[in-house]
Amino acid sequence: MRKPLLLMVLLVWLGICGCCARSQLTAEYPPIDQLLIDESPFPEGWVATEPSWEHPPRAPWSGPTRMVEYIDRGFYTRSGGGAAAGMSIRRFDSSQAAADEYEHRVDVAFRETEWNTSWTIPVELTFESTIADQYQYGCSEVLGQVRCGYVAQYGVYVLDFVIHFYDTNVITYTDLPPVFQAIDERMMLALDSEQ
Repeated sequence: MRKPLLLMVLLVWLGICGCCARSQLTAEYPPIDQLLIDESPFPEGWVATEPSWEHPPRAPWSGPTRMVEYIDRGFYTRSGGGAAAGMSIRRFDSSQAAADEYEHRVDVAFRETEWNTSWTIPVELTFESTIADQYQYGCSEVLGQVRCGYVAQYGVYVLDFVIHFYDTNVITYTDLPPVFQAIDERMMLALDSEQ
């Protein structure tokens, strides 16, 4: 009599575990390439490159990774030199892993070196994200070029955007808030999927 009861308890327990596991896997994320912006928020004459994405290595020798997927895209001007930009998006297996990566990315993006000036936020560059968990942006001069960066965490995603320019006929500080706003709007798709 004990074995059938024990078997029934075991089956109920396995059923509960199976339901719990399925409920934890219900978050569906949009295809990561849909989160990239195109050239439309940039001034006239900018072009977006084709996206480049890769999955993190899964081989045992590569060590543990919490990144699930990665994509990037570049931007350049049709007129040639003077400016270039790039953005990358990384999705992680949890918000905590994304928060850890965000801290790392901020340290890398806004580091002070012997070649660049201090990072500041120009008066003309005003932006406030209403949806990012955390974000930072600023600009610095590096070897005669202006370099501006934007790093943000959106749930399980970490986004980097960087732009270099020395020709203010191609882009200026006042042209950057619409780009940051477009990034925010695209990342709303990712956050909606986590609800």
